[in-house]
Amino acid sequence: MMDVTFNSTFAVTLQHELHQPVLSLPLSLQIGDLNRLTTDDPAQLAIMSHSTDATVVKQALVTLKSQVEQGGVLRVWWSTMPDDWLGYDWLCQQLADTDAQLRQVMVPLSQVITRPGLALQTLSDLSEVLPADIAHYLQLAQDVSEDEQRAHSYEWQALVVENAPLRVNLNGHLVSAPADFYDSLLERQIQPGRPIVQIIGEMLMRYSLGLPDRWYRARLQHILSTRG
Repeated sequence: MMDVTFNSTFAVTLQHELHQPVLSLPLSLQIGDLNRLTTDDPAQLAIMSHSTDATVVKQALVTLKSQVEQGGVLRVWWSTMPDDWLGYDWLCQQLADTDAQLRQVMVPLSQVITRPGLALQTLSDLSEVLPADIAHYLQLAQDVSEDEQRAHSYEWQALVVENAPLRVNLNGHLVSAPADFYDSLLERQIQPGRPIVQIIGEMLMRYSLGLPDRWYRARLQHILSTRG
């Protein structure tokens, strides 16, 4: 069995706790042209990752393809964050018409905890999962039925056709969105003399949107350029 995740930080945690290799696929599918997944261009592959190491991304895709062709068992870890959700959709598409088997661990980002005290725990993304909680989440693993896999595959195909600049989780629905969808949040943070890096830091800390800092930087530069 090969474990797969779309969050590179969580992949490290998972590998340490499971004591076995974990396939990390930080494809950054929430933003940009989804057709880049069909190219071997290093520059385009680098866009998939929050890092600039296209070689790592390309090798991970090769490893996944080999596992699928061998009809292996994949256990995918995902959440309702757009990058995870899109990754799960994409993986279901990759397994269509293959002999590979798929299991899933859908990690809840919000849940009630009772120790050390009663509280509602909310995670920004899978990178915040504690190592001690991995064993608990393993109990949530379940087989993905053919119907469920097909449904997520259809969702992926529809999003590729729309191929919007941005994809968001809107009231529990994964939808395509224009590039300026979050601009109003950025505009609230803009003040005379305030450094861009400070605005980006505020956005990352205040809102759990799953967007990389390069997205905020590009949108800020666009907003400021249109103000003259």
